[in-house]
Amino acid sequence: MTLEEIYRKYEKLTLEICTGEKTHDNTLECAGAMMGQAMKLYKLVLSSEDFDALMQIISQASGLDGKGFDKDDFDSGTLH
Repeated sequence: MTLEEIYRKYEKLTLEICTGEKTHDNTLECAGAMMGQAMKLYKLVLSSEDFDALMQIISQASGLDGKGFDKDDFDSGTLH
């Protein structure tokens, strides 16, 4: 499965869960569950140092609305 296919599958599932007649008001719960699952996956595949660095970036997410992050600021050259 490609990244695009995975993204679209998650997007479809998110829309199903968050826009259903009985669940339309569960947007925050959906976001929280998805964030929790993402963190579990990152913790599973990243080194402790990389996971901690990612959590630091996430905790400072209010800065994301600015110019963004420069990949050269990170040892691995990537954000994750």
